[in-house]
Amino acid sequence: MDTSRSSTDGSSTTGRASWRASDPVPLTIPVVAQTEKRLAQQEYARAVSEAYHRVVLDLQKAYGLSLPAQWTHREFLSDFLREDMGVLTSRVARLYEMYEPVRYGTESDWTKGDLMELLHQIYDEPPMRNLYLRSPTRGAGNGDPPKAVGTSPAGVEGSPARPG
Repeated sequence: MDTSRSSTDGSSTTGRASWRASDPVPLTIPVVAQTEKRLAQQEYARAVSEAYHRVVLDLQKAYGLSLPAQWTHREFLSDFLREDMGVLTSRVARLYEMYEPVRYGTESDWTKGDLMELLHQIYDEPPMRNLYLRSPTRGAGNGDPPKAVGTSPAGVEGSPARPG
């Protein structure tokens, strides 16, 4: 494909061809952007914690998981990650290995890998990436947490109050 084109002043420019509607739209995953911001602000513990919880919520949404009200993170890893999730099972387990020391305050273990690289790998998987694709029927993923499974907003008649 010829990537040279004429500019408005008549001079020729070489480089990337102009964007077309059929080109893929660059995708920003809010949790990835937020994590990068937290890391830049030296907020490692907060970055890891928020990223881990977001990934768990997004997995629930992407795979229709229904977690019981009283679940543990270890139960999640052993009972709810399935073979049909492919490499996500090992990647989420690696993310938990980063989250556990943050959760329990063992700072010496905070260097278990590259958080940003791992998040990119998780959200490169189609089921996770697809949560944030824009479509006329679904809208864009805006980073708001999905509603917890089995709860409804408080104040809706016939709905239980959201747990705190």
